[in-house]
Amino acid sequence: MFAMYNTPSAILYLILSIGIALLIIFLLIALFNLIGILTDVKKVTSKAKDTVDLVNHYLWQPIKIMLMILEKGKEFSAHAKKKHSEDGK
Repeated sequence: MFAMYNTPSAILYLILSIGIALLIIFLLIALFNLIGILTDVKKVTSKAKDTVDLVNHYLWQPIKIMLMILEKGKEFSAHAKKKHSEDGK
């Protein structure tokens, strides 16, 4: 079996083919691990999106309502001042 690997070039080709095969196996394992990591990242980002939606709903909605009330109060105040100045004439 080893009789055909008697020249240095044949040994070089054997070692190169083994090295390339090991490199391909390593890259396949790394690719499967990367796919697993990206799947976990997808899950985490979907959970983060849900959390942001909850924060948006429960935190920003009351702030929006408060700003709307303040805006209506400013309009009412401006209308009352205008009415008061008309009554004073």
